[in-house]
Amino acid sequence: MKITDTMRNTNRNIWSRRLAFQAIYSWSINPCDITELEAIFESDENFEKSDGDYFRDIVRGVIDNIDTIDNSIKKKSRIDIKNINMVELSIIRCYVYEIIYNKKIAKQILISEYIKLATKFGGQDSYKFINAFLDNFETIEK
Repeated sequence: MKITDTMRNTNRNIWSRRLAFQAIYSWSINPCDITELEAIFESDENFEKSDGDYFRDIVRGVIDNIDTIDNSIKKKSRIDIKNINMVELSIIRCYVYEIIYNKKIAKQILISEYIKLATKFGGQDSYKFINAFLDNFETIEK
């Protein structure tokens, strides 16, 4: 099978989202300068697999719009934002940023990719919470 540019770009987007989520998680636990945060992740061995501009867009977009993003989450979550696990909250923040501000990737693709991140990095049933929230958020945002 020949690897096409579309396949290559899709994989780069997946890595960009994964690293961006990890950066937002890190920043949520230990807030720091965005440039410093990006430099840490740009030195990651997997960064070359990502689209650096897309990674930076998500990271800067979430951090720059954190109040609006968190208010959107508060409005749509049945769980108090303070009680959402930080891994799950970081995934949701990235998703909400992409849905509200980015709008470059189809919602169903984003939902699928962020659920995969929840499965990989979250707790045992984390993906169920993420799936329910993202589906609900998508319905409300239409």
